[in-house]
Amino acid sequence: MTDKIKFKIPYTKTKRCFFETTGESMTQQHFKEESEINNIIKKHDKNGIIESVARGNARYGDFSLVQDYKSSLDTIRDANNNFMEIPSEIRKQFNNNAGEFFNYVQDPKNQSELIKMGLAIAPKPSESATPVADKPSSEVSSEDGHTATT
Repeated sequence: MTDKIKFKIPYTKTKRCFFETTGESMTQQHFKEESEINNIIKKHDKNGIIESVARGNARYGDFSLVQDYKSSLDTIRDANNNFMEIPSEIRKQFNNNAGEFFNYVQDPKNQSELIKMGLAIAPKPSESATPVADKPSSEVSSEDGHTATT
């Protein structure tokens, strides 16, 4: 119980530690100048820009509808799986690329071609253009749906 805990203070002597690389170093020396902090600060003082930060492209927008990463990957995987179920002759027209196919399908001009390929359903022909005759004025409908003739 006589051992006292030693606290470090600014005036306490510290034991220096050294490290020596044995074997070939993995450090890439050709990055020495551009990673030197003094050189980075000098460049910033000249042009006011830190190059490593300026390389990134800032993107601004409303990303509130963006799904999480896993959901996005699942959606892409499902799209690719659905694309692979299409006959190979059709996939070949799109270079076996689900993205090219998606862009093609999204264009309304290609609707008739998609119908020919069997990938879309033709719209039903419109009903006959003959107008429906009005009910005779002598017929009166009650609130319960029954029709009475007067």
